[in-house]
Amino acid sequence: MNDVNAARSEVSFKKYRSLTGTAAAIASIVFASQCLAMDSVDAGCMEETAGFSVQCSANDIQIAGVATNPDGTPQLEILDDGCAYQGDTVEFTATFELVSSAKERHDIGIYFVTDGDPQNDGAISGACKISTLPFAPNPPWLDLDGTNDPFPGTNTPSGVQDECGDIDKPDHNPLYPTMTLTAVCIDPDADGKLNLPYCTSWRQAGANELCTTPTDAFPGSPSKCKCDDGFNVPIDVPAAELLVSKTASPTQLTEPGGNVTFAVSVTNVGIDPNNSVTMNTLTDDIYGDITTAGHDGIISTTCGIPQIIPADDRNPGGVDTYSCQFTVALSGNANDVETDTVTATGTDTNGYSLSGSDSATVTLLDSLPNLEVIKTATPTQLLEPGGLVTFSVTVNNTSPASSDPVTLNSLVDNIHGDLNGQGTCLSGVTINPGQSYSCTFTANVLGNSGDSETDTVTASGADDDGNPVSASDSATVSILNVPSNISLAKSASPAQIYEPGGNVTYTYTVTNTSSVDSVTINVLVDDILGDLNGQGSCSVPQFIAPSGSYSCSLTTYVSGNGNTSVTNVVTATGVDDDSDPVSATSDATVNIENQPPAASITKSAVMALVTYQITVTNDSDAEALTVTNLVDDMFGDITAVQGNIYATTCVIPQVLQPATQAGDSYTCTFDAFVDTPTHTNTVTATVGDDDGSAPVTPQASATVTLQQ
Repeated sequence: MNDVNAARSEVSFKKYRSLTGTAAAIASIVFASQCLAMDSVDAGCMEETAGFSVQCSANDIQIAGVATNPDGTPQLEILDDGCAYQGDTVEFTATFELVSSAKERHDIGIYFVTDGDPQNDGAISGACKISTLPFAPNPPWLDLDGTNDPFPGTNTPSGVQDECGDIDKPDHNPLYPTMTLTAVCIDPDADGKLNLPYCTSWRQAGANELCTTPTDAFPGSPSKCKCDDGFNVPIDVPAAELLVSKTASPTQLTEPGGNVTFAVSVTNVGIDPNNSVTMNTLTDDIYGDITTAGHDGIISTTCGIPQIIPADDRNPGGVDTYSCQFTVALSGNANDVETDTVTATGTDTNGYSLSGSDSATVTLLDSLPNLEVIKTATPTQLLEPGGLVTFSVTVNNTSPASSDPVTLNSLVDNIHGDLNGQGTCLSGVTINPGQSYSCTFTANVLGNSGDSETDTVTASGADDDGNPVSASDSATVSILNVPSNISLAKSASPAQIYEPGGNVTYTYTVTNTSSVDSVTINVLVDDILGDLNGQGSCSVPQFIAPSGSYSCSLTTYVSGNGNTSVTNVVTATGVDDDSDPVSATSDATVNIENQPPAASITKSAVMALVTYQITVTNDSDAEALTVTNLVDDMFGDITAVQGNIYATTCVIPQVLQPATQAGDSYTCTFDAFVDTPTHTNTVTATVGDDDGSAPVTPQASATVTLQQ
């Protein structure tokens, strides 16, 4: 048995252990049943769980209500602070009376709404807690399915325990399941009690599919369920209430009194956006009706009635507030305390009468001495790093005319210390009511841009009755930024080179021309050479103190035609110690001078186009021969234009008649490129007869010499 179920068992046991007779017996059964606790899950309501639409027209299983103890009290325990307002949530444990009108029903499912039923269809859709009955021990619980059912509609073999409890009549009817629920506090029937819509589901014998978890406990058919959207649980759900806030300004007056303004706000703290409140009265227990002026000391008022105060429907769960104020003339003696209470009453849309009250207190004080300190600074702004500032201090005795003079015992600045003896300032002076004392002192105020120094002077003293008095005032001096600046110089050495180019050394110098701020150079970039970081001796970031400088150089090859120039532009960027950006640009030009022309010429024969003539002769008198191949050892196949062969008239095969007849030879030419000083190439012909004799391969060579 897990800890949660054990805790629930203990709750049930405590609820029932004082009962006697039948109720005690029921309690012991319920307690015993907790050893095999009800199984519950948070899931979708009935249609989401069943996967089909339901028409809950049957009445076989229903919840008659929350079970009661012998003394008539409900078997229910609230586990948190209950319902503070409509829309709040409440967690509770309750024992319900589950009643069956049928002989027996299987796999009982109990669906309680947990989301406040926003769809207004009870436990048909939305979010529910689904619970099943324990299946053992018997009594009080019942297992009609056992482990031998074939579980129609599944491939599950018998012998698997169905864990969803059943009910029969009369042996196990009614049953008293105990469960813990968290529900939204709703009261649509306006009876002041928690509405908790529910549905029950069941299956009949023969339709008892395997049920091992609450989400398996859905109706055996669309009608096998019972729903009650108006089910009530005896947990109070209050109507909307009025929250009244009243404040006084000032909360203290010096005798004989003065004007006091009371600020009043009335808030509808109802959670229901449709539950507005009509405020009908606003009264004060001392000043009466605060919505009208000219009576009971009320000088003026902005309050009025009636006022409709809705819950804030733009932000469900929010509130809406009506605010106003009224001013009264309050009088009295020293040490009098006046506490008055404002009460607002009204009616909400459900017809409930509501009210709320709040009080504010004003105290009348003895007429005591009072000082006012005025401190100024000249100038109030300095350029960094700062400088001298003259502070002026004036102490006014603003005590009532009937009060005593005040003697200054100290005049202290929180930064510059005791001012006695600084500049013209002195302590120990006496200031009569309505009179003033003034002095000045000079001090150094230093800092960086954006800094400020706030000095507070406190004057302390006492009247001649020993009543202490003090007052303070501050003056602020701001440190302004002095704009930072840098300069950048770039030089090229040499500045003049001859075409086609040569090495040039560029030197870059960044100077911090600021007198106050240091700068950090983060980027040094050349429009031609790119990022200079890591090139030559150049490296960034570089910190440069005020008036300081940083130099680096690099050598690179510069090229171009004569009478042209190459201009490089370099840019340095960074920030000063106030994080303000600084930048500067410079350039350097390298001129490329013309180089007079110089030339020479040589001539040699490096290639010639040669025409070769080939003649193949049939030296036989006996028969005709056929030329089947003509190949040159340098140029290859001379019957095709390829390689160095530019053109050819040679074609194979060629038939040569016997030497005794005309046509005993074949002559052709080919043109080829010769690219060596002395070139000898040999042509080979392949010639055969038609008797199957081995062909003959006559050869001929030619030599070509190129003149240099």
